[in-house]
Amino acid sequence: MLPVAGLGKRLLPLTATTPKNLIPVNGKPILEYVLEEAVESKIKKVVLIVNPKNLADFKVYLAKNKKRFPSLTFHLRIQQTPGGNGHAIAQAYDIVKGESFAVRFCDDVLSGEPAALPALLEIYKKYQASVVLLEAVPRRDVSRFGVVGFEKGKAATTSFAGGKIHKINKIIEKPKIKDAPSNLIIVGGYVLTPDILRNLKMVADTLPVVADDALPLAVALQIELIVKGKIYGWEFPGKRLDCGTLEKLQQTEEYLKTHK
Repeated sequence: MLPVAGLGKRLLPLTATTPKNLIPVNGKPILEYVLEEAVESKIKKVVLIVNPKNLADFKVYLAKNKKRFPSLTFHLRIQQTPGGNGHAIAQAYDIVKGESFAVRFCDDVLSGEPAALPALLEIYKKYQASVVLLEAVPRRDVSRFGVVGFEKGKAATTSFAGGKIHKINKIIEKPKIKDAPSNLIIVGGYVLTPDILRNLKMVADTLPVVADDALPLAVALQIELIVKGKIYGWEFPGKRLDCGTLEKLQQTEEYLKTHK
């Protein structure tokens, strides 16, 4: 599942004519880096959740390019209002209900081996529990992200493919630095249980008015922690390349040109 409904205001003027996730970086749209992860993961169904303004652009893109990804079946769903990333994911309920599912936000390109989605799927299969992608950042930056706390000790921390796996016991969205339980942030990659989507859909259906960012994915993750008591996080051993601003986009382009 690929929520690509963001308007990309920080990438103006590029996004005045091109949806954020279709902007080319080092010769191909940002979206395609994630589609390549999906192919490597042997994922079959891809749901693109778009905003109404960009629906036509994604239809044109798929008409021209879906044959390049023959193993993938594409579905488009519309997020009518910017109700948060959890609200966006809930729009795919009719396709994904009852199945575990992967989510990748395309704001970042993830460079390195192993690729993020295949690794998360392996960890999900091992633990049969939701898994999120983590990155360690300087503590001064934690208030910009969702931050996790995790259990301590050997039994709670193992390793996989060069990155640590943590058993998470807390998720705080954009905490103050003094309140952050660690410097590990969630960076836009997930493999989630069917309950996560069911809870998002249930909450989304009860909202009388969908305010901006009213339903973040973190809400459903917190419910999962309370009910099941287990979510795992994997520290990505590669490099996260931020594509969220014009400056960062340029830095990503330069990095990819020099790192194959």
